[in-house]
Amino acid sequence: MRGFEKRNAWTSLIAKVAVLTFALVGMAGCVGSDARISSPWPGGVWTPGEAVYGSKIDSQLSITMSDGVVLKVDVAYPTELATGARAAGPFPVLLTQTPYKSVRPTAGDYFVQRGYIYVTAYVRGTTTSGGNFEFFSDRDAKDGAELVRWAATQLQGSNSKVGLQGNSYMGLTQIFTLAALGPGSPVKALAPYCMGSEFYRETYFAGGIPTQTLNFQKVIGDSMGGVTAPTGASYVSEVSAGGSRAYDNDWWRQRAVGELSQKVADTGVPVLLWSSDGDIYAQTALEFYANLQNAANKQPVFGPMRRDMKASGKYQIIMSQGGHCRGQDQRITLEWFDTWLKDMKTGIAETEMPIHVHEMVSNRWLNTSHYPVVPTYTRYYLSGDKTLSPTMPAAAGQDAIAWAQPGPGSSLQFDTGSFPNGATLAGPISASFYASTNKANLVLIAHVQVVNAEGTATNLTSGTVLGSLSALDPARSWSDPDGVPVRPYGKHIADEPVPTGAIRKYDFSISPRFVAVPAGSKLRLTVTTQAPTASCPPTLLLGSDPCYPTATQTASLSGGSFTLYYGPANSSSLNLPLLRASCWRTGDNPGIPYWKVDPQVAADAPCQVTMRN
Repeated sequence: MRGFEKRNAWTSLIAKVAVLTFALVGMAGCVGSDARISSPWPGGVWTPGEAVYGSKIDSQLSITMSDGVVLKVDVAYPTELATGARAAGPFPVLLTQTPYKSVRPTAGDYFVQRGYIYVTAYVRGTTTSGGNFEFFSDRDAKDGAELVRWAATQLQGSNSKVGLQGNSYMGLTQIFTLAALGPGSPVKALAPYCMGSEFYRETYFAGGIPTQTLNFQKVIGDSMGGVTAPTGASYVSEVSAGGSRAYDNDWWRQRAVGELSQKVADTGVPVLLWSSDGDIYAQTALEFYANLQNAANKQPVFGPMRRDMKASGKYQIIMSQGGHCRGQDQRITLEWFDTWLKDMKTGIAETEMPIHVHEMVSNRWLNTSHYPVVPTYTRYYLSGDKTLSPTMPAAAGQDAIAWAQPGPGSSLQFDTGSFPNGATLAGPISASFYASTNKANLVLIAHVQVVNAEGTATNLTSGTVLGSLSALDPARSWSDPDGVPVRPYGKHIADEPVPTGAIRKYDFSISPRFVAVPAGSKLRLTVTTQAPTASCPPTLLLGSDPCYPTATQTASLSGGSFTLYYGPANSSSLNLPLLRASCWRTGDNPGIPYWKVDPQVAADAPCQVTMRN
């Protein structure tokens, strides 16, 4: 990036004029809708532009917190391309708070070269910062608030406006920091990516069984340095043994940013979320979006969004494809910050449909507004002939399934008929299984695939239920108007032994997906009892599969044989957010999220019209 310094002063002047021109075009473009077609970027009037500045880093500066602990920060400043001298400014500041040794101080150069100061602060107890590491403690949140005030009032060249930016851990710190600051702070916008409303479900536990993310805690000392290793070792030991943190107790609740949704909304600070369909936060990122929209509208924070509630463009989410922190585009991040920190009229916030999704299979971008997306769910019933049908089977049936690696005797497969015109899946999925066990526990894992006309299967999503942790929290579980489960929410606070031989209904959540089901394709449900060993190597540090049952869980499941029931009395079903094929009008550019003017989009897009009515 520093090669830009070789350009002469004339080139620098031209570049600055170009950026100013883009800003003026953006401000003018909001006056009439005709200007909105001038750019492919959200809002239609803004473009990222070329680099205007170089970058110079002041490394490992010491910032003293109110309790005397010294944190280290790296500060990247804009410089003049022609001379390499620090640019006069003042500039808005972007702050990221990281625990990772691998984060480079040049990570923010893209933003620095376009007129921002970029501060990389190292979380206490990690890397080169002092203090104790407590994995998102209240003290960490206070550190974040103090760093913001320092960046706004003491950092040379700052114009007192601060944006919070970063992925994963650095995304979560933003929420804790903003909540600690409260209304009226220097923070003007957030961009917390690949994070969600909580850690316990999906990220660290699948139905209460530890996921691949347990492995992350084993190497936390290598990743973060400082004094973090004992923290990770203590966590692994406690959870593996089935100790306190194997359950959704106060330790997890205190670290669940969804609990801070009302505080965040009360600040009025805009938030752009970004996750992906294979992320360890795919479910909880979308739920956090709903939490914020609800909080801003003074609705129950943890409920589904009401159909008559208008969604605000101040809270948006982009769902791309791929795994953790995949598919992001720093140009859209730049536009978000240009909007709120530089007061550019980009149009990015002028949308009634703030959910932007890169649809699976079609690979096209679509927009919608409410979460959950589909008002009424469609039940596909399991049958003894191994089919899935919207018609309940007339005959009763049952199958035994052993607790073992997937294979004969330990997996069951059910197929729908083909969808001759195709179909659309949009949002959270659930299952309602009637089952019994010969032990004091059971586990059932539901895998959903789409199978095309040629027989090729594509994995879509999965969900897990553990019998002893299957009790639901009715206050946080969602159902459609007919009582069909949409997003069952387990309590996961204590084991409740399952009565041997008793047939019980288990409602559980399956991670949400947005999928274009091609014409002639069918959906497939496979039920297993263990995650494949190949999916759970010790080298895989992140995941959402039920890989590592605790000692307590293993003891209660060993030798288990579970029975799945079908028919009128025990109507096991897969509950789908099913819509017609080609439900949304979609964008033509697979590389850029779709952000059309909503009235134009809705004119010939039946699902967008449905969602708004």
